[in-house]
Amino acid sequence: EEQLEFVTPITSFLGLKECHFLSELGTSPYAGSVCHVPPLLLSLLQPLLALKSATAVYIFVSLMDLGVAFLLRRIAQQYAEARLRAGLAWLETSFRLPKPRALLEELASQRKTEVPKEDPNASQRSSRFEVSPDFVGLFYLLNPLVVASGLALSLQNIRHLLICLALASAGAGGTLGTILALTSLFYVVPWGPIVLVLPCAWLAWCQSSDLEQKTQYGSFSYVRSREQVLLTWPFFWYCIFFTSLIILALAGLLFSSSVITGDWLFLDACYAYVLEVRDLTPNVGMFWYLFIEVFDRFRNMFLFILQAHLLFYPVPLYLKLGRHRPTGPWLATIACLGILVMFQPYPTASDFALMVAALLTSAEVVKECETAFVFFISGMLFGVAMFPSMRAVWLTRNAGNSNYLYNMTLVINVFGGLMLSEWVRGAMRLRRRTSSIAYCREVVLSAVEDVFRKPKTEEKGEEVS
Repeated sequence: EEQLEFVTPITSFLGLKECHFLSELGTSPYAGSVCHVPPLLLSLLQPLLALKSATAVYIFVSLMDLGVAFLLRRIAQQYAEARLRAGLAWLETSFRLPKPRALLEELASQRKTEVPKEDPNASQRSSRFEVSPDFVGLFYLLNPLVVASGLALSLQNIRHLLICLALASAGAGGTLGTILALTSLFYVVPWGPIVLVLPCAWLAWCQSSDLEQKTQYGSFSYVRSREQVLLTWPFFWYCIFFTSLIILALAGLLFSSSVITGDWLFLDACYAYVLEVRDLTPNVGMFWYLFIEVFDRFRNMFLFILQAHLLFYPVPLYLKLGRHRPTGPWLATIACLGILVMFQPYPTASDFALMVAALLTSAEVVKECETAFVFFISGMLFGVAMFPSMRAVWLTRNAGNSNYLYNMTLVINVFGGLMLSEWVRGAMRLRRRTSSIAYCREVVLSAVEDVFRKPKTEEKGEEVS
């Protein structure tokens, strides 16, 4: 529980037990600076804390991780279905030819052995599940970072569950379920989920129409960028309706919390405390060191920049990736999930495990940038592995200073950011390649059509003459 890479002051189980102890004494747990758990969540966890059993707590944490793994598996299945609806226009774009030497070796081996009969459904099955959804779920569930976070009794997996629930609900086309999941996420995590509102709304809108109408996008039709519709009025009003319901539902949760506690002290303890980054305990993020070093007169400016810059990501991702259905909404939503992980004030190592598991759902994008992806994920894991050693050098042995630990946080976040940006670049390359193939196909077909049409016109001219 004392490992800084797995537990933060906001997600600490010790802080949760302190909240329970203060509430049993009849005092407000939000009067001091110990409790940062929202009142409704604290009320839901009261029966678990009343058992005073470590086994029950570990079972609860394991069930949360198991739920996240099942939701990631469901998200991977939904993306595979969207990829299948994209048809040959997307599948052939993500297909990579083997190297000449490997191709010659494969042809030589086929000549020596008997060629088996072709399965007509083999290509469809292989294209549908490029990476098994079970692998995506197990990658998160059996990830050492997630297992260590569970052993440290970190409550971060509750946030992971709500994030994956929002994505799975949007992938199923459920507007109400997505709104409830995002509202609960806003209630537990202040401000950060703002980056998921637009992509989740667009994903729910697209999936609901595609699943109802069973739309197929397998054509190679080419449309100029200037002729594509950026935003339709129905989705504009839907987005306003979607956001308004989230605000109203969140206001209802806050009012219910004030009724339970009898005051509004929880707003300062649970939300203002996190947004202002008052606790500067070291973690795997970058906020703590910046606000240790920054001058007090510049603190508000840095705080505003670090919190407000999240608003600049959803719209560009929508324009470059999200509006290209049916895989675009998924890619933009997963990219925004990674941005939420990268730029939260109190992250843990398990957050990066969630981000990598979400990125693996799109196997064709990972293949597009496989060399850089593996390099960046290796650098990120190196930073996580060296984090305990640097913490011991600074805080335990007193043989260094805070720069030792901050260097590892820089390694983790820089390599994690480069991995996410390379993944987004790979998705954009696939999207541009799809458009280029459609354009070339249209040019070739039009040229062939002109060639075959010309003799017919000449024959008609001769008959007339």
